[in-house]
Amino acid sequence: MSVRRFLTLLFLMLYPQLLPAAEINIRIEGLGQDSLRANVLALLSLTTLKEREAPSEVRVRRYFNLAEREIHTALEPFGYYRPQIESRLQRTEAGWQASFDIEPGEPVRVRELALELQGPGREAPDLQVLIDDPLLGLGEVAVHARYEALKKSLLGKALELGYLDAAYTRHELRIDPAAGSAAVLLQLDTGRRYRFGEISFEEAGLRETLLRRYLSFAPGEPYSDRKLLEFQRALLDSDYFESVNVVDQREAAQDYAIPIEVRLEPRKRHRYTAGIGFGTDTGVRGKLGWEVRRINSRGHTLLTELRASEIRQGTSVEYGIPVRNPRTDRLSFTGAVEQEDSATIESDSRTLAANLSRVRGRLRENLSLTFLDEDFRLGDQKGSTRLLMPGVAWTYIKADDPLITRHGWRAQLELRGATPELISETRFLQLVAGAKYILPLGSRGRILTRGRVGTTWMSDFDVLPASVRFFAGGDRSVRGFDYQKLGPTDASGEVVGGRHLLTGSLEYEHRIRGKWRAAVFVDTGNAFDDFGDELETGAGIGVRWESPVGLLRVDIASAVSRPDNPLRLHITLGPDL
Repeated sequence: MSVRRFLTLLFLMLYPQLLPAAEINIRIEGLGQDSLRANVLALLSLTTLKEREAPSEVRVRRYFNLAEREIHTALEPFGYYRPQIESRLQRTEAGWQASFDIEPGEPVRVRELALELQGPGREAPDLQVLIDDPLLGLGEVAVHARYEALKKSLLGKALELGYLDAAYTRHELRIDPAAGSAAVLLQLDTGRRYRFGEISFEEAGLRETLLRRYLSFAPGEPYSDRKLLEFQRALLDSDYFESVNVVDQREAAQDYAIPIEVRLEPRKRHRYTAGIGFGTDTGVRGKLGWEVRRINSRGHTLLTELRASEIRQGTSVEYGIPVRNPRTDRLSFTGAVEQEDSATIESDSRTLAANLSRVRGRLRENLSLTFLDEDFRLGDQKGSTRLLMPGVAWTYIKADDPLITRHGWRAQLELRGATPELISETRFLQLVAGAKYILPLGSRGRILTRGRVGTTWMSDFDVLPASVRFFAGGDRSVRGFDYQKLGPTDASGEVVGGRHLLTGSLEYEHRIRGKWRAAVFVDTGNAFDDFGDELETGAGIGVRWESPVGLLRVDIASAVSRPDNPLRLHITLGPDL
């Protein structure tokens, strides 16, 4: 082969690669709904040519000729069976222009609806509700997805109710494009309803009587997958088990009663914890913990903690007992010793307490009986007081995410008191209420508001220990002021705490980028003995960073109600609610 012939052949081979890629431009007009347009583009073969370099004219025209049928196919699931389509294919300098003007026309509507239940469950109220108010009704557009959703919801509800053999004997969506009508024809045979059979537990170091108290169903009740999952979740949440496998043995069912086997893998009996942190109120702080998850077969627990910070040190021992419904109810006995030495308070306290906590949906209730023996010094005041305090507290939380909340709120109410008739050295009654509300503002912002109010009724305030008095100021109170440095003072100007408390805050946060946010806020409040006392105010700016355990908050606040407007740094870490 001559050099000339070789170069000519090489040029002919490379020539298509040297040409610019022919662009395929697709224009669709007349479809108002984005979902229609998206489905058309998803099914058009022409769109695949955009990924090819320089497709041949033969391929382009072949794919263009398929387009009208593909458009019909794309519109039919949305109920449009009679579209009018004008299509054009033109050569352009850049490549090809494919244009489609589509008039979808009137959609096909459901003109006949025949939903029928057969079998023993045909009168089941929960199934009749779906028949009486179906997801696809008469006169509605015959959207295929809604037809499938109707089928799925009816069969799914039957299975959920324990009709495990339920099946459709007829399921049709008939379309008459010329008449613009559709018929939905469903017949569901429920079959017999299954029941829970005997429930057996593998040996797990706990009494079976305790494990059965986690059940929300009993043998003989209608079978439900949902109840099995709830039971499994409750056992996992108990913190006794590393893994829980609840198995229904359908193949062993007798007379439609399904035996249930519960396989349990216990967690390690002992758990050791350690933590370190920092807050501008407490300084550097640390914690060591030792937990015994199972003291005995009755599920009793023991938790010992040692805590220390720059202003407070203490240790506590808590003995826990599951009671009644162990998923929601718990009795605990606690002994604690604590020492505090801050700029405001010097105290040594010893506490014995019994607490019964109960959870009812989003509401948590805690009934308590606390014996407090405290030696304290506040300014020039010194005292030693013993109190036996019955108390009750309620906390309600509703949030999309309690850790980093977009929209939600928390409310708290606490009441406690003491009387000499119950070995106390004084008589008092104290009420504390608090709330926090978080509201989204736009796609990046949110508004945070919080408030706290407290009041104490008593005759001899001087004998009330430091831990029962009210103070304000600090990271989670009135920023711009030192921790617990707001409140009534003695003759030497030292803060000694007050009978009453009132604090509030308004804050705006804005997401800057990624996990970073900026904030601006104003706080106000005080602790006081007289409702005519002035409130102190702090305002400032801050930054936020989203950590795995909540927001890390760094704030600079000014005490704007003070003449010299002193600045203070505040650092906190934790959940919003």
